[in-house]
Amino acid sequence: MLELPPVNVQLLARALEAFLAEELRASGLAGYFVGLSGGVDSAVSAALAAAAVGPEKVRALALPGPASSPESLRDAQTVAKAFGLELDVVDLGRPTEALAETLGARADRVRFGNMMARLRMVALFDRARPVPALVLGTSNKSEILLGYSTLFGDAAASVQPLGDVWKTHIFALAQVLGVPDPVVAKSPTADLWPGQTDAGELGFDYPTVDPVLYWHHEGGMGRDELAASGFPPALVDSALAAYRRNRFKWRPTVVARVSASCINVDRILPRNPER
Repeated sequence: MLELPPVNVQLLARALEAFLAEELRASGLAGYFVGLSGGVDSAVSAALAAAAVGPEKVRALALPGPASSPESLRDAQTVAKAFGLELDVVDLGRPTEALAETLGARADRVRFGNMMARLRMVALFDRARPVPALVLGTSNKSEILLGYSTLFGDAAASVQPLGDVWKTHIFALAQVLGVPDPVVAKSPTADLWPGQTDAGELGFDYPTVDPVLYWHHEGGMGRDELAASGFPPALVDSALAAYRRNRFKWRPTVVARVSASCINVDRILPRNPER
């Protein structure tokens, strides 16, 4: 059965650190704000930013919600201490409950979870504004391709250093960067309701599905080729269904083209100005 190709983790870390240093330089802003969930993705993003621009330029927020586990806050504090980051705790429980009641969304677990994810991003951008700072994203390539992200929630960051990195490689990055072992070992979760895990919602874990996604998305292999190569047909069907169903999330804002120079359609322009 085909595998996910290996990556030079040290080189990957250096490239991502250079990316973050350049994005901050080009923005002219003072630093980064990151939401520390207690999970491995946010820990890796924070570690990369601290290495890239210095921990004094990286501020962290822990953003517990109504159903967040105490362990998540504990792990966020552990990560902040490991990388020398200042951490503030902003409890979003009451505002999330109030908004959910106003909109009649409390009984719908998915709506409530999306609301929580979006309010977390509201808090991050609000805290970043007076600094001023960029908001650091934590979404990885596997999540994005599967649609396991919330539009204008975790997908709304200023920069996404991990957006082209497979979740399997995030774990390897975490070990190289010195992320505390309990954070690396824990089951991935968005922590939006008790007992939630990524694998429980998706129906598979990342080390299992990443090779399927790689050989489809980057290798161009279709359903039958993937199954013939040894991947379980049920896994292939489930992964490709999520991949196709959630493609609309890859470009959150689609601009209607009515001219010859439509933004994000006809021109690919450098994001950063010349030095």
